[in-house]
Amino acid sequence: MSGGKVLLVDDDPKLLRLVQLELGEEGLEAITAATGAEGLRRLEDEEPTTVVLDLHLPDVHGKALLERLQRGWPHVPVVVLTAEGAIEEVVDCMRLGAVDFVQKPFDRERLVTSIKNAQARGALEARVSALTRELRRGEGFAAILGESAAVRRTIDLLQRASESDVTVLLEGESGTGKEVAARAIHAEGARRSGPFVAINCGAIPAGLIESELFGHERGAFTGASAARQGCFEQASGGTIFLDEVGELRPDLQVRLLRVLQDRAVQRVGGSRPRRVDVRVIAATNRRLEAMVAERAFREDLYYRLAVFPVLLPPLRERGGDVLLLADAFVRRFAQEHARPIRGITPEACRALEGYRWPGNVRELENVLERAVILEDGAAISLGSLPDAVVCVLDARDGARPAAPAAPAAAPEDIRPLEDEERRVIERALALTGWNVKEAAERLRIGRATIYRKIERYGLAPP
Repeated sequence: MSGGKVLLVDDDPKLLRLVQLELGEEGLEAITAATGAEGLRRLEDEEPTTVVLDLHLPDVHGKALLERLQRGWPHVPVVVLTAEGAIEEVVDCMRLGAVDFVQKPFDRERLVTSIKNAQARGALEARVSALTRELRRGEGFAAILGESAAVRRTIDLLQRASESDVTVLLEGESGTGKEVAARAIHAEGARRSGPFVAINCGAIPAGLIESELFGHERGAFTGASAARQGCFEQASGGTIFLDEVGELRPDLQVRLLRVLQDRAVQRVGGSRPRRVDVRVIAATNRRLEAMVAERAFREDLYYRLAVFPVLLPPLRERGGDVLLLADAFVRRFAQEHARPIRGITPEACRALEGYRWPGNVRELENVLERAVILEDGAAISLGSLPDAVVCVLDARDGARPAAPAAPAAAPEDIRPLEDEERRVIERALALTGWNVKEAAERLRIGRATIYRKIERYGLAPP
């Protein structure tokens, strides 16, 4: 087994040489240090993956050095060497972070096993740490894809919000990624190790929303056979995300205001308030200011929620971000659905860029997942996109000025688009001998599209 270098810190040169040789026979590279100061220098220069530390050194006690190692190199496991019967020292060292101990005079097999176990543990901790960082990158601001000025401004605001516990109100059209933004604030903030609890205030039946938010006691209503924590209690120590907060009933707006003021909740059927330590992020696709003016939303609650408002831009105002997002979605869904899709054709790119995306990023994501499933070629083509997206391209192309030599078509020569589409597909199938794959390739659409059109128009081979 090769697990990186082992640093031996001991003031006995004969012992160091003996252990170095024995570890070498096991395929382990060992470096040595006779004092604590030298051990720290070797740590910085050699970057060992494991330390074997004698507790009785000439310049420092091993326990003090162990504390220093835990502060500066927390992911390097330490095995301590102790005198026989020094149980108190062993207990202290394990409390300080040592992963194992070996008593002197030691057995070679016991020492080698301890070192190898420590290396395996260190490698596992390093892997977990790397995966945690990777997951945080996926949940943090790196999860918000985009290079447009509008997105950069938004990310800057979100980063500033993450630096404190300020209450944030995320506003924007449906599908602009408000929950992604909320999760990013949580993942990058001081509460990242706490829970993130999301609740859609507009998706829960009116009779249940109060219990979902604030919890209930046993017997509070029919069917309440046991006490239950609400979302605020579940999120204690972390973040609660109140999505579509503009949908709350007036009486629940009053209760929410009280929670924000007192930082305490009272369960349905309960008699005493319960303290909650939560960071609140709210979101809405409605203009709360306008609702306040219409007396549909409490003004005092609005100002409690809008301490730090952030408006998420719609996709149509994000410049070239459409293709950047589209490429990311295609790669993700191609992997998830095990499809050999490598990209997007130029024609499909033009269609995606020209469409207005009223459903914003969520609509783009759904369109491309469907396209990845339907596409039979190596890249997303027009045939895999919905008619609404393709029609934008057709309209844009059709709006181009005709060449001077092209005569205008008489009204009686104009045929319905459906008739022309049927004629083109019939002709392609006839010319290819009803080879659907070849017809699709020559029409530059997916085979799935051809099959759908055959069924739609009731076509059959001669």
